[in-house]
Amino acid sequence: MKTPLTPLAPVLRALSVYPQRPALIDTSGGATLSYAELADRAARLATLLREAGLPPGGHVMLLSPNNADALTAFHAVPLAGGVIVPLNPRFRDAELAFLSAHADPVIALVDAAHLPRLEAVLHERGVPVFSIGPGGDLASRLARVPPTPLAVPDTLAEDDPISVNYTSGTTSDPKGVMLTHRNVFLNVTNMLYHLNLRPGSVFLHALPFAHANGWGSVWAVTAAGGTHVMLPDPGPAPLRAAITAHGVTHLCASPALLAPLADTAAPLPLPHPVRVMLAGASPPPRLIGSLQAQGFEVLHGYGLTESSALVTLADPTPELQALPEGEQVRLLNWQGYAMLLAGQVQVVRDDGTPVPHDGTTPGEIVLRGNQVMKGYYKNRAATRRAVQGGWLHTGDVACVHPGGRLEILDRAGDLLNVAGQPVSSAQVEAVLYRHPSVREAVVVAAPVEGGDAPVAFVTLHSGAQVQGRELLAFARPHLPAHALPTRIVFTPELPKTASGKVLKYVLREQAREQVMGQPAD
Repeated sequence: MKTPLTPLAPVLRALSVYPQRPALIDTSGGATLSYAELADRAARLATLLREAGLPPGGHVMLLSPNNADALTAFHAVPLAGGVIVPLNPRFRDAELAFLSAHADPVIALVDAAHLPRLEAVLHERGVPVFSIGPGGDLASRLARVPPTPLAVPDTLAEDDPISVNYTSGTTSDPKGVMLTHRNVFLNVTNMLYHLNLRPGSVFLHALPFAHANGWGSVWAVTAAGGTHVMLPDPGPAPLRAAITAHGVTHLCASPALLAPLADTAAPLPLPHPVRVMLAGASPPPRLIGSLQAQGFEVLHGYGLTESSALVTLADPTPELQALPEGEQVRLLNWQGYAMLLAGQVQVVRDDGTPVPHDGTTPGEIVLRGNQVMKGYYKNRAATRRAVQGGWLHTGDVACVHPGGRLEILDRAGDLLNVAGQPVSSAQVEAVLYRHPSVREAVVVAAPVEGGDAPVAFVTLHSGAQVQGRELLAFARPHLPAHALPTRIVFTPELPKTASGKVLKYVLREQAREQVMGQPAD
């Protein structure tokens, strides 16, 4: 017998098997839900969506920070037969207005704080809107409708989309990644296995749900019977408070989000080990070492929204833990091996042949397997560019070390051309990160005659003082002369997305307009 592979099956099992377990803690308001209460809310929201006209496969737009209503939506929408379309609240109003049309929603769930940004646009298009979150009226609406019996929809096929995830808010080439039930089932299984999620796990949602469905954690934590801890504001203070106050055992986050925890002057006391999955950018080795010293078990993953999030992993295996600490950190800083069910991960030359496993030859990461997206919604041209010859082309440049470990060198667009020679911005950043005063370092290109000039944007730890000439002197023995930054710009904070990724295009513009041609210090 063959039935559709869908994350809804393990989700329904958990909702049935663990009715008394704590399902959710909301750090912003202190609200808690048991699994029985989460199941009831999801069942009632499914009723509400169907009464509002949701057809099988209909799109339900979600605009919300991480909170109880947003998590309920991730369960209720696909159980009602719909497709959830989470938009990032940090997109600009014009971008949200464009994507709210491009996504073709038949219903919109909008956090009350963000409703003024889109209410008129959605009303003009005739899209029913439910106001959710603090100040919304979803709770009163749910109280007036009966719960729908929860079951996998009869019409569901495993290659049907479960979500459409927009990778940016751009209006020029919108990329709404269609992830299928099959894609997400495999992703959830990988998360359960590699993160070791179990009943009793307490997972902190520091990563916005809009970012690849929280890397699949919205369904994986429920499938495990764990507790979801909502973190609407992932700032340093709320993050630290949530980890210690709620007995957190697991979290996923970008290195930039966890960078404040690397401040050795303010270590975070942990009553028990916390397993943390880093991904989104290569973490500086000092961040990994600092987290380990505080009691975090660090895993380092890699993936894209187009691959249902994570597909490779470097984790603290017993073999790795037997190595000296410095060697452990070095290997954890690489992207490791393909995850259990990720499929094929290769690094290839321009002609499509695999690179040798020598730790130096660069190539592009390409992926093939059950986690690769169905395609971009209403953008066949972008789909054809991304998936060629049966492989998803990531645009990420990497090498493969002896033994098969993957190490990302840069995004294809982030490689600098300095005096005719390629320079990896990540390698320059890694050297700057070694300085004890540096909290974050990002290197971008400023265009100059004959190529690019490396420009470094640096934030410092609290109380640290260092000048640009000192950092250059520190970096000089570790880099070829042409790779040294032509200027170091100190800034209190780096511009970032809601998921903690640095907005390099903003820094490139600053480098181009403000610092091009100026001395290093």
